Amino acid sequence: MTARLYCRECGRHTEFRRKRAALRAAGRHHCTGTPVAETCPPWWSRLWTTLWAIPSSTLAVETEIDADSQTPDDELADARGNRIQWAALAAHHAETTRRARQAMVELVRAGYQIGPPPYGYRALRIRVTDPSGHSGHSKLRAVLVPDWQTATVVKQIFIWRADHGLAFAVIAARLNSDPSQYPAPVPSGRWTAKGVRRIVTNVKYTGRQVWARTIAGRPTPIEQWVTSASKVHEPLVDERTFHQAQLERVAEEGGHDSAA
Repeated sequence: MTARLYCRECGRHTEFRRKRAALRAAGRHHCTGTPVAETCPPWWSRLWTTLWAIPSSTLAVETEIDADSQTPDDELADARGNRIQWAALAAHHAETTRRARQAMVELVRAGYQIGPPPYGYRALRIRVTDPSGHSGHSKLRAVLVPDWQTATVVKQIFIWRADHGLAFAVIAARLNSDPSQYPAPVPSGRWTAKGVRRIVTNVKYTGRQVWARTIAGRPTPIEQWVTSASKVHEPLVDERTFHQAQLERVAEEGGHDSAA
């Protein structure tokens, strides 16, 4: 995002990387009239705005396009009839995707929760003030705090898994034997081996935030995960217990594979 400084008297028309820098230059200007500082969005953003921002007067006019005047497959006509290559839209999509991912990464590394809280926690919404100190720029963020009723269930699951080495199906059967003491994640539902596995493999129970464990429903390598610092929220299990539960899981799966 750049800014332009335009003066009608002297014809000054310089560009600055920030609007604040353009305003400072406007204050140091020597003409009697103050130059106008206007922001300039990226070129792909201007094309996107031209594409979708159709004036109301244009909507009332019906245009007929002949078959001979059709644009090629790699081009697109905007509201004014100009041709826009698909590369412009692809650049816009890539830039917005990059910004959205960067924003998600910053939230996760700061320790904030994205999406519904995992079983055993509840989301507490707090107001975070902008680092510059402007109260008007404060936003609501969610942090994880333990839920007194379901947090004990998570701790018991890790004890059965890490210390006793029980299988996921056995743990699910024990949980279903007493629904009042071990409420299921889904109201009026039942525990399953898949649900127990999802809890045992969730890194958030160690006090860390994690994101991008899956892409398009497929698991990603641990090196590609986005994680926060340790203990950004209260952990329900320690690191040793968590890793012990994963080792038991690997041993169990390896045993099933060898038996098969």
